Amino acid sequence: MVPPEIGLLELASGFMGTHVVYAVAKLGIADVLAAGPLCADEIAAEVGSDPDATYRLLRAGAMFGLFTERSDGRYGLTGLGGGLRSGTPGSLLPVVLMLGDPLYQGPWGRLAESVRTGEPAAEVALGKQMWEYLDGNPEFAATFNDAMTRLTDLDWPTVAAAYDFTPYSTIVDLGGGHGQLLALMLGAAPNAKGVLQEREAMVGAAEAHLREAGVVTRCRIDSGSFFETAPSDGDLYVMRRVIHDFDDEQAVAILSTVRRHMPRRSTLLLLDSVVPPGNTPHFAKTLDLDMLIFVGGRERTERQFGTLLDRAGFRLTRIVPTVSTLSLVEAAPGRSS
Repeated sequence: MVPPEIGLLELASGFMGTHVVYAVAKLGIADVLAAGPLCADEIAAEVGSDPDATYRLLRAGAMFGLFTERSDGRYGLTGLGGGLRSGTPGSLLPVVLMLGDPLYQGPWGRLAESVRTGEPAAEVALGKQMWEYLDGNPEFAATFNDAMTRLTDLDWPTVAAAYDFTPYSTIVDLGGGHGQLLALMLGAAPNAKGVLQEREAMVGAAEAHLREAGVVTRCRIDSGSFFETAPSDGDLYVMRRVIHDFDDEQAVAILSTVRRHMPRRSTLLLLDSVVPPGNTPHFAKTLDLDMLIFVGGRERTERQFGTLLDRAGFRLTRIVPTVSTLSLVEAAPGRSS
């Protein structure tokens, strides 16, 4: 029976947890503790931080479940904190480094401005559109793309359990970043070929990633804008969390381009969140605000997806839910667009 004002205070101060986790990630404390418990002075010596401030961060991190403080004053890593180690299976380090970055947090502080204007406040905070900023800031672009690659990995088991990729001979991934999703889909469909379409700035990193994944010989990388063109030789066209980056008019323009270029008997698969009705809790409802702030996009309901697809010349065939926040929105070419 928490009084409303206390509940509101806890809600409003939630940002503190974000910054505690980010500081632990940025300093590399989880890697230092991987070999076993250490005291704050020892950790500070390893990461090059102030001993007293390090102790205070560890104490707060323990409150959030990242560490356990032992009776001898040493701190040990928990399973939760272990997710901040670098280069380990299941690590969320790339995602945390993006979410806590001042370049990501700053635009969120302008949410009220975005709500007042209906425009992405990130353009004011960053000085230019998000995609232009990424092209001109390699360091933050690397942080962003590493996070997207890790989130693709996180989503994949739920996607693979819900959808069969083996019937398709050529899988086209539109706007697929480094190509991690394409690599995973080709792993699930060993007889298929793959095509990745991305901006020119992404091609080199994508080729390296696909080579490392062992599928580059089965792939082709096309550079170009999906507002203007799309490969014409696929039988499955996939976009993972792409359409949510755009408002309805832009989304229709992208989908119409894909519709014009894809073969008549091919399939479109959108991997996106579907906003549930009413007060049902769902990550899509806060991610929707993220889209508003950064790129002027939006998350959509089932009805909104149907309308969008119809306008672009598709017919919605089914929506396949997964156990994650992602759904698979499947469509087929309908009338000519």
